[in-house]
Amino acid sequence: MRAIRLFSLVCLTLDIALVFAEEPPAQPNIVVVMSDDHGQWATGAYGFDDVDTPNIDWLAAQGVRFENSMSPAPVCSPARASFYTGKMPSQHGVHDFLRDSLDFDAGWLKGETLLSQRLRKEGYRTALIGKWHATTDGRIPQPGFDRWLSHDAFKLGWQSQYLHSGTVYFSKDAKSLEYTGVQARFLTEEAIHFIDESSDQPFFISLNLVEPHSPFAGLPERLVSKYRGLSRRIVPAGGSSQLPESGASARTPGDHDEQFAQYLAAVNLIDEQVGRLLDALQGRGLLDNTIVVYTSDHGLLMGQYGLYGKTNATSPPNFYEETIRIPLIVYGPERHVRRSQVRSEFVDLLDLHTTILDFATTEGVTQSDYGPGRSMRPLLSGKRQTGWRDVQFAERGYARMVTDGRWKLVRIYHRDPEQPPTDTWYDLAHPFGEMRPSDGVSPVTRERLTEKLQAFFNKYETPDHSGRNVWQQPPQNPLVCKDLEIDCPK
Repeated sequence: MRAIRLFSLVCLTLDIALVFAEEPPAQPNIVVVMSDDHGQWATGAYGFDDVDTPNIDWLAAQGVRFENSMSPAPVCSPARASFYTGKMPSQHGVHDFLRDSLDFDAGWLKGETLLSQRLRKEGYRTALIGKWHATTDGRIPQPGFDRWLSHDAFKLGWQSQYLHSGTVYFSKDAKSLEYTGVQARFLTEEAIHFIDESSDQPFFISLNLVEPHSPFAGLPERLVSKYRGLSRRIVPAGGSSQLPESGASARTPGDHDEQFAQYLAAVNLIDEQVGRLLDALQGRGLLDNTIVVYTSDHGLLMGQYGLYGKTNATSPPNFYEETIRIPLIVYGPERHVRRSQVRSEFVDLLDLHTTILDFATTEGVTQSDYGPGRSMRPLLSGKRQTGWRDVQFAERGYARMVTDGRWKLVRIYHRDPEQPPTDTWYDLAHPFGEMRPSDGVSPVTRERLTEKLQAFFNKYETPDHSGRNVWQQPPQNPLVCKDLEIDCPK
């Protein structure tokens, strides 16, 4: 009998050990794939059936697709700086794209705590692979990253980092690296190598592909050939709006059809990398404990309104839906992410920042205490949410925006602080949409959105970094100097 009892006790102990061994780790791995200039409008999961994106579509079908996801700052550097800091541009001070030149180095993000630093503190090993562009020199590893692989734009000029194929120069942990081939494939492979490094720690990977950013050339011919001729049906040449273009380069080019095909091919290429990443995670038994996010820094105009570019395609800046709306798709273990959801709440990259911290920290983070970000974790789990914000904000330098989904207010500040700002209203439900301003806004709507805009930025701006004072701040690039009529670094 003693032998039987002893045997039973051993079996019970083994059963308990197996139960505990099978429990998933408390902290999930986190992978964020951020593309460059990928508008929500050009994403298959958002109803754009003309581009081949089965892997991103699968993420959306099995995870959560956010319908009203937007960029807090629809231009590269400020959007990325906002994601990594969890703050608005009027808090961190980056308001436009940063010229890759030491002449424009003003100590951007000095004193800020990055997402990577916060995650490392929670026990994560972290990697930045691909585009950085939140400071002026991507060669320098930023705080909190255990692996740093970004571009060396000083080798052949800033354009070289955007080559989709050919020879691209990188800085890997501050050492020069040269790669010839298809850049997106190389970066994805490097992310997989980081996953394979031996470690008991959970990992965070920020995989930043440069597609579908210009140049709209050099994409694999096997992909481009599928999309030639589509521009005539999807975004034909023509179109206009009341906002003047910022320069000749912002107009729809003569070879629009070819460039449009290259843009869609770049989206297709991104999708292939997402598939490779998913396969790598599943093949290593990691997919069931990894949160995978697909998003972009902001959208892009590819002929809409007769324009190419983003917020700086016009002067003053625009906040067209095509530039501010981004894909945001989250897939994860079922204990974290309820399958097959479509959420309509307003969300942005600041919310994504806070959500990542919520998953990574033991105590959780519901609301950021240094920025406006709010954790989307309740939304991901499928909870019915009340009290979520009913408007969305964005900014670019001296321009700000608030929208409730129907009405949009764009406010332009002037150099003279005594001069009142210029307000322009758009009715997104009108057939002309944002082609023309609207004068049919009710006094109640004007007061409500104006008050919300003022209250938000009163809370989330600092005097030294506020977009209302960009004339007194260091310029980010020569175009800013021209736009603001200020002196540029020599």
